[in-house]
Amino acid sequence: MTEVQCARCGQTGPGLEAAPLPGTTGERVLAGTCAACWREWLGMQVKVINENRLSPSDPRHFDFLLAQLRAFLNLKE
Repeated sequence: MTEVQCARCGQTGPGLEAAPLPGTTGERVLAGTCAACWREWLGMQVKVINENRLSPSDPRHFDFLLAQLRAFLNLKE
C-alpha cells in the first residue's frame, strides 16, 4: 500500500490498493485519498443515496453522486 497526501484531511497516510472507480475519477481518488477518508466516504455515500433517493444505475443520479464524492474528498476537476 502506498502513502498518499490526502486532499481531504491533509495528512500523509496509507492509500488505496487500487482505483475504486474506473476512469479519471478513480485515478484521482487513488492518487489523492487516504484509506481512512475513503472509508468515511463509503458511509457518507449511503446517506447521500438514501437522502436524495438516488438510483446509481441512472446516469444523472450517478453523475450527481460523483459530484458529491469529489466535493466530499476535496478532489479538483
